[in-house]
Amino acid sequence: MTPDARVQAQQYYHAAGRDMEADLAALAAHPQGVVLLMPQLVALMKPVLSTQPRMWTQLEHCFPETDAWYVHLLVGDVALARRLAAALPPQHWLCFQRGLRHERPHQLPWTGFLRKH
Repeated sequence: MTPDARVQAQQYYHAAGRDMEADLAALAAHPQGVVLLMPQLVALMKPVLSTQPRMWTQLEHCFPETDAWYVHLLVGDVALARRLAAALPPQHWLCFQRGLRHERPHQLPWTGFLRKH
């Protein structure tokens, strides 16, 4: 049986000592925030400006101009995430951090993320 992505997300937040409910509330209130909580996939995202990585994690912050999707959390079926991401307004970049592994900002071309198999 495939693990429930929602449970895995809660475990990640617990291990990181962070508040999942606060992040969900901030993104749910964001006019362009993306919150997906499904057994197969948890995705927390918002549009950002790729050149301002210190602002990415301020989930309530709305950027006046954006060129990237910031993935705050992605757990579960990445192929499903790619299919659903294709319905989002396109951006130039996909931005993320490695959380518990490394806080250094990363960015990849958005179209490259959509095309991977």
